Amino acid sequence: MSVLDDVLRETRAGGTVDGVARTLGLDAGLVVAALDHWERRGVLLPARPAAGDSCRTCVAPERAAARPLACAGCPLARA
Repeated sequence: MSVLDDVLRETRAGGTVDGVARTLGLDAGLVVAALDHWERRGVLLPARPAAGDSCRTCVAPERAAARPLACAGCPLARA
């Protein structure tokens, strides 16, 4: 597997940028670049604040950097 695939797998499992970087032994900037790649390819959607009740893993926009990247795939986070 490639680094891109590894980052995608860890992200889909609910990892944050810092968590994925730690797990894979990568720089956080490289993880962000990999996520940008997948977003441009249409594989990942950017995370947005949830509207209403959600899976409760999403956080307020001012703390968006701490939001798990997996929230991007949550239909409630696309409001």
